[in-house]
Amino acid sequence: MPSDSTHAYDRILCVGDSLTQHGWDVTKHGWTAQLSQAYLRRLDVVNRGFSGFNSRWALSVLPRTLSKHSRLRLATILYGANDAQFSEYKCHVPLDEFKSNLKQLVELFCDPSSQLHVPNGRVLLITPPPVGDRLYKKCSDDEDKPVDRSRRTTEPYAIAVRQVGSELNLPVVDLWAAIDSKVQELQADSSRHWKYDGYEEYLWDGLHLNANGNDLLFSLVTNAVNTHFPELQPETMPFVIPGFRDFESKGELLQLLEAKSED
Repeated sequence: MPSDSTHAYDRILCVGDSLTQHGWDVTKHGWTAQLSQAYLRRLDVVNRGFSGFNSRWALSVLPRTLSKHSRLRLATILYGANDAQFSEYKCHVPLDEFKSNLKQLVELFCDPSSQLHVPNGRVLLITPPPVGDRLYKKCSDDEDKPVDRSRRTTEPYAIAVRQVGSELNLPVVDLWAAIDSKVQELQADSSRHWKYDGYEEYLWDGLHLNANGNDLLFSLVTNAVNTHFPELQPETMPFVIPGFRDFESKGELLQLLEAKSED
């Protein structure tokens, strides 16, 4: 059977830590799973989230995870949550190094000679979410694990992502600010009581996104794409393979495929 790579799907690459890896978890409305659904038959969404990883380790593994023929159309970068661990833990990366690592990751995608090159600089930076300290401590205690991070030590990493975006003229999806804003609205409602300050509405353990958190991040990412890369709005993109209503026979299908190859 003949093979024609002309009709291979271009890709969206999502890189990060567990906040990206868990993006495939449909039981929690995973944000990368929602992204995949939005681009079904148009682009493949590739999840390269590695739980526990930081920006330092990402630089070592990402070039090994995709072939040089990946044909990327968009990349999302979400690191900082593990980099912000307390300094005595192995995932910790000092803030200055984190910013340098983030810039090197961007260079991987923006350098035309890179196997991970994304044309036209279509890169979205995503800040880590805020840590819900009380909920995170409760879940850590339940699993007999030490509390290894906090809101106070994580916030500078979210700020650093914004700074790198500004310096490199890249759009930033500010997940930190979005969740904080939602939580402040919840806290302002005196008719409701929040056991964990309202963060339980968006984070299931004080760190990782629950269904509401994933819905929010998916919305933020799609809004950023629509604003900054409108040519990638899924509803404006044609199917890679024609729909079944567009042809009546195998011969017509092959003609459509041939015509598409010549575009």
